[in-house]
Amino acid sequence: MAVKKSVRWAVSLALILCAAAGTRAQVVTEAEKLDPNSSAELKAFKARVQEANPGLDVVAVEADVAKRAVLAPRPQPVNPKIAIFVKNQTRVAGMDDEVDGVRDRISAELAGAGLIVLDKAEIVDGFNRFKITTAEERSGLVEGIFTGGSTVRVAQMLGCDYVMLVSIIGASHTARTAGDRQVTVFTLRMSTKVNEAAQGSSVYGSNWTNKLPVPGQYTDGGDALNYYNDLFDQWATATGEEIAQKAPTWRRGPAADTTMVEFSVSTTVDELIQGLESGVRAPNELLDEMRRLVGGVTVEIDGATVGSSPGTFKTTPGLHQMRVTRQWMQPWQQTVNIQPGATFRVALELSDAGLQRYRSLEGFRAAVAIGYAEAVMRKGIKVNFDTAAWRDVGNRGDAINIQQNA
Repeated sequence: MAVKKSVRWAVSLALILCAAAGTRAQVVTEAEKLDPNSSAELKAFKARVQEANPGLDVVAVEADVAKRAVLAPRPQPVNPKIAIFVKNQTRVAGMDDEVDGVRDRISAELAGAGLIVLDKAEIVDGFNRFKITTAEERSGLVEGIFTGGSTVRVAQMLGCDYVMLVSIIGASHTARTAGDRQVTVFTLRMSTKVNEAAQGSSVYGSNWTNKLPVPGQYTDGGDALNYYNDLFDQWATATGEEIAQKAPTWRRGPAADTTMVEFSVSTTVDELIQGLESGVRAPNELLDEMRRLVGGVTVEIDGATVGSSPGTFKTTPGLHQMRVTRQWMQPWQQTVNIQPGATFRVALELSDAGLQRYRSLEGFRAAVAIGYAEAVMRKGIKVNFDTAAWRDVGNRGDAINIQQNA
């Protein structure tokens, strides 16, 4: 229809908060004045008013139509987060020191591919939140991933979408002759695997091998790592390019239940140490440290180390495989149903090697008491506990009384 338009564009001074995107929006308004001579709506309106008021004349009708549109920036894609772990499986001297460098190389490549790579500090912080605080515990947890442990649990701790496992499988060199010249060929073998965090299934896997010929004959003791580093550069570039192409197609499994529940684990070894604490006056933090240091009991869930007993841990509710181990004791392993507040008391028994070493439980208790006393003494703490009721304590007398000299 023919209309007389007066169009005005206005950006609202009041900024509207978009709940979904958390961004500022603009409101665009278009005002339109209808022509009473051509607008069917106005003619019908005039007729209705005239009919309702027969004693009066409708001399004019008018109407404004306002249209509004809300504009907002398009939501930005959320880049997935990935945690990278590198393991050296070779026996090449100095190769362990190259692990961080390998991680840094592939991290740079993945960042260029649109992935957010967790740095080492973020990984440590994630483990600390779940009381995985010692290097041994973290090492055990990471080792569990490489051996088929729970990727899902580690991903939940770190808050990442993917976990990358890089293994330095082999590094070797071979002497060859090219015509009348000596050549040394350096070979590097790498494997790369990426698991998604929801279900722990694999979304990427690759085996990579490359060779680097170097003129001359290599002699043991030379700096072979320089040549392996060149191969690491090649691996990182090739792997990064391949992942950049394939990462957009990586699937994400349906979200797993991320609800975490607390449970606690204690053992008969812990009870033995708690009995010794009556003769020690020390802060609770130190007592906790001694329980773990002297007790030496490790707790694993689904193949991944979660900490030391006694302790409180977190995992998803339901059935899990729990394993409790200590040197000289028989490993304890069972399928357990972990629910909020669950408490597990594990009775550990001496292994065959433990019986040969200590001869009896009394001998083991005496050794633990002596080890505990020596440990707290090194911390400058006085200790005095009686062992008169014990048998076979190793001919050390009826009591252990240790005090640090002033």
